[in-house]
This record gives sequence, structure tokens and C-alpha cells, in this order.
Amino acid sequence: MTARRFDVGDRVTVREATTLFHTRTQLYTRGRTGTVVEHRPEWVIPEDEAWGRDDGRTEPFYVVRFRQHDLWPGYTGFPADTLQTEISEHWLTPAQEDDTQ
Repeated sequence: MTARRFDVGDRVTVREATTLFHTRTQLYTRGRTGTVVEHRPEWVIPEDEAWGRDDGRTEPFYVVRFRQHDLWPGYTGFPADTLQTEISEHWLTPAQEDDTQ
């Protein structure tokens, strides 16, 4: 089992990257900052799973919570509205202190 890079409560930013056939890290979360709220089991990374690789690489997954105002400019819902999604570790970086998203 791989050591986890992030703890529950850590602020993380989703990498701005593209990858062939990757569908698990939604475009609207890329470049945005949220908070780790739950650990998920280690699993085959989506890029390898998409190709059906029997020898796929595994890594930890996290549930990250985002404020919807940070995801969609002009969001008209309540300030407390959030969205949670599961993201594999290699898509996450530590958030910068001045990152207000």
C-alpha cells in the first residue's frame, strides 16, 4: 500500500492537465482548489483502467469537496453549496496559501 500524500482537511488543487481517454477528473475541477474530506481505497488509476490493463498502476484516491462558487463563476446558489468528487492522487497538488478558490 502506498503512503498517502494528503490528510483529511488538507487543501488541494487539481492539476490542469489533459490525458487520452481520462474521464474521472472532471474538467470543471481542474485548476480549482478544494478540501480533502475522505480517503478512498487505493485503486488502478483511471488512465490505466480505461485501457483495460491487467498490470495497471495503483494509487490512493480522495474525496475532495469544492465550493460551487469556486467551480462556476456566476453561480447563483447558496454560498454554502458544495460538490464532492473522487480524485486520484496524481491529479492533486498542495494548495498555495494565497489560493482563494
